[in-house]
This record gives sequence, structure tokens and C-alpha cells, in this order.
Amino acid sequence: MLNKKTILVTGATSGIGAAICQDLLGAGASIVAVGRNSDRLDVLKTQAPSRVKIIRFDLTQFADHKAVLTDIGTIDGLVYSAGITDSNPLRFFSLEKYQKVIDINQTAPIVLVSELVRAGCLNPASSIVFISSILGPRIGMKGTAAYAATKAALTAYAKVMALELAHKSIRVNCVSPGMVNTALITNQHQVSEESLRIDMQKYPLGKRFAEAREVATVVRFLLSDESSFITGTELVADGGYSIQ
Repeated sequence: MLNKKTILVTGATSGIGAAICQDLLGAGASIVAVGRNSDRLDVLKTQAPSRVKIIRFDLTQFADHKAVLTDIGTIDGLVYSAGITDSNPLRFFSLEKYQKVIDINQTAPIVLVSELVRAGCLNPASSIVFISSILGPRIGMKGTAAYAATKAALTAYAKVMALELAHKSIRVNCVSPGMVNTALITNQHQVSEESLRIDMQKYPLGKRFAEAREVATVVRFLLSDESSFITGTELVADGGYSIQ
């Protein structure tokens, strides 16, 4: 359980981030929820007013990170779940689309962690968890160069940060899911339902995509004291997809 622990969660208003918030609250943790959707943040706050602090913030406003962090106090963990994907095949490559993905998926997490460390916000024995993906570190997919690159970067960040923060007993790890049933999939107009059904068949464990709560429980493990000697690693949760 995570009683008396306070965890900062980015991307808290949708998908995996929202599921992580629900799971952490159920495990007794307090959370600092960071997101851009004010209405969803307000709803989250009402669920556990004494254990939820909300911060409305665009993480790509890099110059503002330091000021925003002055309000959060000290924390026992960080889950970086904010992120976007955007199809950007080489033939139609857009530097603007590429940079947008890089900013939120790759630059923002390292800026955030750097500011947390400098401000002394991370308590000793804290745990940092990046939501990565099998796409990039493990597999490739056409048209996803920026997204894949950012997720591979997160696994590299975790190794370097783990070494830099080990003297404070702060751990840094990644969780790498395959496809997860979130709005990111249901709102994906470029992919047909038939294509999604075919893709599901490639997942050995159940012939299905993961549910967001199944990723959240893995994150909770890495935040908890039960994983106290695990750092600088990538925990894959993809139903066996990438081992084939």
C-alpha cells in the first residue's frame, strides 16, 4: 500500500494517467494531478478532496516549471504519463508535428525531473516511473518515428537518472506497454476497427489489448517499497507481443 505517500502524476486527466490516479487513490496515496483539462481535474479533486491536489499546467511551457513546482511541496514519487502520438511518415514529414511530439514526450520529462531535483521536492527513497512503450525500445512501426524515438529516449533517461540519483536512494524505472484500451485508440480515425481486431490477435496473452488499470498496477508496484531494489530498468507489460 502507499499510505502516507504523495505521488505527482502528469497526464492525469485521461487514459493511462487517469487510471493511475484512480489506482493510487485506491491504494491510500495522495496525489498531485497535473493536466490541462480543468473540468476533469475538478472532477478528480471531488473524489478525494483531502488527498488530491490539482495543477493546471502545460508541461511544454518549460520556463514555467520552476514556478509551478513551488506549490507542490515534497513528494514520494513521480509518474510521467503525459504524452501524444501523431502519424508523421517520412514522405510527408512535418517538422512542426515532430517537434510537438518531442516537446511533450521527451523534453518535458527531463525538464520536470531536473527541476524537482534542484528544488529538493523528491524525498529520499522516492520512485520515478516513466510511461514508455514497446514502440521504440522494442519494436518499430511505420510513420511513428518521433513517438518511437521519444519512448526509446525515456528508457535511456531512466538508466542515466537512476545512476545520478542512486546516492539519494531515488529509483527511476520505465513501464512499457503495448496497445492499451484508451481514448487514444477509440478516437484513432486513421485505423479501422477491423485493423484493430487483427492487431489484437497478435497479443498472445488473451488476444486483446491491455486495460489501463493493468498498466496502473505495474506502476503502483514500482512506486511501492516492494520494488525497493529495482532501478534503471524497463518493465514490459505487453501480453507477450514483443517476445515473438
